Amino acid sequence: MTGPTPAKDEQPHGDGDTGKWGAVRTLRHSPPAVRFLLLGVFVNQVGGFVQPFLVLYLVWRGHSTAQAGNALTAYGAGTIAGVAFGAELATRMGPRRTIALSMACTALLTAVVPWIDAFPVLVAVLALSGAMVQAYRPASMSLLSDLVPEERQVMVFSMNRIALNLGATVGRLFAAWLILVSWNLLFWVSGLASLAYAVIALVAVPKDAGTGGAEGAGAGAGAGEGTARRRSRGPGYGAIVRDGRFVLFLVSMFLSSVVFIQSFVGLPLSMTEAGYSATAYTWLITLSAGAVIALELLVTRFTQHWPGWIAVCTGLLLLGAGRALYVIPDSAVLLVAATLVGVVGTMTGGATMWAYPAKLAPPGGKARYLALSQTAFGLGGALGPVLGTFGWEALGNGVWPLWGALGLLSAAAAAAAMRSGPGTPPPSTTP
Repeated sequence: MTGPTPAKDEQPHGDGDTGKWGAVRTLRHSPPAVRFLLLGVFVNQVGGFVQPFLVLYLVWRGHSTAQAGNALTAYGAGTIAGVAFGAELATRMGPRRTIALSMACTALLTAVVPWIDAFPVLVAVLALSGAMVQAYRPASMSLLSDLVPEERQVMVFSMNRIALNLGATVGRLFAAWLILVSWNLLFWVSGLASLAYAVIALVAVPKDAGTGGAEGAGAGAGAGEGTARRRSRGPGYGAIVRDGRFVLFLVSMFLSSVVFIQSFVGLPLSMTEAGYSATAYTWLITLSAGAVIALELLVTRFTQHWPGWIAVCTGLLLLGAGRALYVIPDSAVLLVAATLVGVVGTMTGGATMWAYPAKLAPPGGKARYLALSQTAFGLGGALGPVLGTFGWEALGNGVWPLWGALGLLSAAAAAAAMRSGPGTPPPSTTP
């Protein structure tokens, strides 16, 4: 078996500039494995309601709020560590088997939670579950970048983001119904969703997917998934972090995450102080999520052929501007406008920012480059609430211009990292 041909070979003659294709056309001319990977991401995310409901569930079981908070922290720490672990699995085992293994482990670890009584054991299982639920991401994103030509990667990564957001939205509505039946169903249904993704990966993704494209070019036709990975495992993390420009990109990812998360930290505090109800805040966040789901693919159709650094920096500047506009929360019109400016920012640069590490990485190194970028973003999401509450307590609404300035700093770091092109990545290592 020679492996799936990259989607550029499926391009019909006379279809013009594929870099400007919309989502439907891009999906139609991508290998079936791409469509099944996106379906798997959606299905898994529909069942991804453990984290948002974990504290409420543990309190329902009789644990204290402090214990529930500690368990959620352990789960969150697991998700950050799991990305790096998943990159190593993908490098050594191949992406298809990594997705299947991580999702099967997630299914088992999640499903047994209702039967665990000892709190220390429960925390350990939740931490492992958090790690495995994120371990698939470097493998999945590496596969997506391998299976489509470079000019269509931004659109495919945008579709991946939509699958995540839409799955999360549907999943939370589904969870609200499951809770009425039984809290334990949250974990059993979540485990089934992860198991479904494992089956999709095993059945619908070819064994040598990801070895016939850029990363597997030197492995030879017919080389299996594991053989190709053994021949070229790419640079280690030590070599990657010596690439100063990529480190700047990671800084930009971290800062952008800190700025982004403030809509879930500082914004509800600001709106509450201004006299708005929790319902008003819920509607504002729903508007944000709905805009992303409805419009991101349309926006990406135009931004995907922009120079990468322009798309990313424009998006980060708009994100920072949107946060800065929250400085006057008394005006409902300004709150909506600020939210929409920030959302347009995430739609403008988000997909390009997520696709960039895959374009930069040398053969065998995509999983690690993607893992580091996602880890940087995850750290920003973990530290952002701490920084946000501290800033709010110190400055009140005066903190919003600070978040706007941080968005500007994130854009400057991205420009320095991306403006002159991908640069020279660290050399591959062959064990």
